[in-house]
Amino acid sequence: MFIVTLYIGLGVIIAYCFFTMWLFWHWHKHLDKKKDEIAEIAADKPYAFPTIDIILSVRNESLLQRTIDSLAQQDYPADHLGVIIVDDFTNDEKSLSVLNQIEQKKWPIAIQIIRLGHELSASYANLPNKKRALTLGAKASKASFLAFTDGDCIAQPRWLKGLTYQINQNSQCKMVLAGIKPIDQGSFIRHFAMMEQAALTVLSGASLMVGIPLMANGANLLISRQVFEEIKAYYPWEGKPSGDDIILLRKVHDRYPNDIEFSFHPNAIMNTQFPSDLPTFWNQRRRWASKTFAMPSKEITAVMMLMFFTQLFVALFLGIIGIDLYYQNLNYIGVTCTGVLIKTFVDGIIIYHGAKYVKYPLKFIDFLLMPFFQVINVLYNTLLGLQSLVSNGKGYLWKGRRVYTKP
Repeated sequence: MFIVTLYIGLGVIIAYCFFTMWLFWHWHKHLDKKKDEIAEIAADKPYAFPTIDIILSVRNESLLQRTIDSLAQQDYPADHLGVIIVDDFTNDEKSLSVLNQIEQKKWPIAIQIIRLGHELSASYANLPNKKRALTLGAKASKASFLAFTDGDCIAQPRWLKGLTYQINQNSQCKMVLAGIKPIDQGSFIRHFAMMEQAALTVLSGASLMVGIPLMANGANLLISRQVFEEIKAYYPWEGKPSGDDIILLRKVHDRYPNDIEFSFHPNAIMNTQFPSDLPTFWNQRRRWASKTFAMPSKEITAVMMLMFFTQLFVALFLGIIGIDLYYQNLNYIGVTCTGVLIKTFVDGIIIYHGAKYVKYPLKFIDFLLMPFFQVINVLYNTLLGLQSLVSNGKGYLWKGRRVYTKP
């Protein structure tokens, strides 16, 4: 019976690998096609500039000044661009000072600051308000499109041109997604987070292309304001601690499945602050885990279950490999090593191409250490799942606020 379980596990891992490579085939096919389109646009065609308001929900942001500087210096017509900052009960003195400086400074574009504390009662100060803040910012906008990013991001000078090139290619486009990369490199935690994000970026773009939109990133997203209002944005999940990006993606996909684009333009990639220490990384992943099943569909649930059981069986296989090596009993080493190695190889392909897309440098040592990264990834995801189960809604700390996973 035990060996049967192992072969079932191997079958699940193989199914995951086939599914992942199928997604990767679509990614590669679209990437080649989009490169040709980008070359065409760069050559000679007139470029349309829709009006855009960039919406940020901010709280205790240490990089906010650099963020706003990068947005104000966009290579985009100033009269077609604005920034709306919604302050989500910032309580850090330095961050409050930066907000006041931004408010008083004269900028080349229109910049507006909305204080959530002036719009909501003090009882909201300890609640997860990001969706409320973004909705409030969108209501203050009169632009054709809304661009969402975060207060710890630094945009390339032609970021908006990179996103809007999709609209120039497809006038029916209602939403544009794109990738992210770290502002700084350095620590092992940041490097590991980027390697994981590289794989998620490929899965995000490729799953959209096959009609099963798994994920988006709220740090780099463009949406029609009319559509944002039409789908009632985040309703009825405004009070959920996370998932604003996935909720928007799936709501738009339900109504306009053919009008969402993923931008392969190199200028569309957003630079953002990746976690540099373990507590920050862990709390960020707990926050991400809370949005996994936001607005699930049958197809998305099936994919998530495949990924969950793949991780579970790889964790089991790694445990068996360790026990077999310790006791020098190699009865199961063949099937378990096969499962771990083929998943490591497939994940390595995805990570490499995701990193290549965002121009994040990988070294030869990274490929040699890919099995080690696989072990770390499986262990932390297993521990993350277990903690979520036993925490019983106790929540996690994020930006100086304890976010509860249950009311």
